[in-house]
Amino acid sequence: MLVGITLIFYVTHYYINYFNHINPLPGPFPFPFFGNLPQLYIGHGGNFKKFFNYNQKKYGDIFEVTLSARIIVLNRSEYIEKLLSAATKNPHLAKMTEESGKGFRELGVAGKGLIFNQDFKLWRYNRQFFTRAILSPKFSHEATHWINKFFKDLESYMDKLYINGDNKKVVDFSTWTNQFTNDTVISLLTGECSYTMAGYFNELSNNEKAEHSSALIDETINFVHAIRKFIMGFLMFQIVSPFLRHYFPYFKNKSDDMMQNMEYLNQRFDSIIKKRRKIIENTPLDKPLSNDMLTSIIVANTPRDFNYKNVNNDTRPMTNPEIRGIIFDGIVAGTDTTVNTILYIIYSLAHNHDVKKKMLEEIDSVFQDNNTRPITEEDYHKLQYCEAIVKEVSRMHTIPYKK
Repeated sequence: MLVGITLIFYVTHYYINYFNHINPLPGPFPFPFFGNLPQLYIGHGGNFKKFFNYNQKKYGDIFEVTLSARIIVLNRSEYIEKLLSAATKNPHLAKMTEESGKGFRELGVAGKGLIFNQDFKLWRYNRQFFTRAILSPKFSHEATHWINKFFKDLESYMDKLYINGDNKKVVDFSTWTNQFTNDTVISLLTGECSYTMAGYFNELSNNEKAEHSSALIDETINFVHAIRKFIMGFLMFQIVSPFLRHYFPYFKNKSDDMMQNMEYLNQRFDSIIKKRRKIIENTPLDKPLSNDMLTSIIVANTPRDFNYKNVNNDTRPMTNPEIRGIIFDGIVAGTDTTVNTILYIIYSLAHNHDVKKKMLEEIDSVFQDNNTRPITEEDYHKLQYCEAIVKEVSRMHTIPYKK
């Protein structure tokens, strides 16, 4: 009896607040406890793109949905120009609320790295390390090295598949590009070679296998799958209330799975960081270290750092959890965005033959008669038309926040 009265009171209170909230907008009708989650998961299979497209067609370019909280969805550029302003005094700068940040704190990513960090002082501290690492000339050398290595591997795998007759019908360039980017970004940031292309080659090849141990390949694939699971599932911790995540079986199972996945990722990153610290400790001071981001961040503000002066609260070295947050964010933010940009470039070139022709002419002028040699940093600076293509495609096809 008491439970029934409580539920009636809650539902009544819920809808009184809903029908009397400030600045109401059109949108799907919400349900107590669940908001619009039934429409999202039952009506659209959890696909955000389909869910928001459907509501845009039905309610227009500005509407509201209720998930763990009220969300206003904007679908025209003029509505969001102020939100995306880079001005430091921008009064419209969005910040994660206490309520919407609960899930990310539960997942263990809030307050770490750059993407989910709402502590400006700590964010600025992390950003300094990240910026120093990627702007270092040695990091550019490292990037060129890994790109050349993995592109050569990509060519080799595709040639072998063609020669052996395993790849004559269809080439899934999207998947190959995804694996290429995974290997490049992970190796560049951690300094440990990644083998997802080798795993994909083994999956396609019936006659020949990659020259790497199965254990190494499986370890890399499991690592990448865990990162992919995080990317595809972390939003649940923002849109689903803690009550549903903890007590409703469907969401509880998904939440528990994500928590276990996050625990695995933390352990994997901690293992990589500890291993690299050991290598650095055992390397004599007069011997060079690798130029990957992880090594650069570990030695920053230590006697191994060329710019080392003194140590105080602002220039202290990073702890392992802080390093883990930066490397994790770099991989999460650097893989899908890069893959999608490459694919958009290929798509745009296929539909603009004049642009493609000029691009090939510029490449031929730089590489002359030796277009199979590795690319160099000097080549990058000469390929100005190619750079313009990348920038224009990025302008026209901005990578969405959520697929």
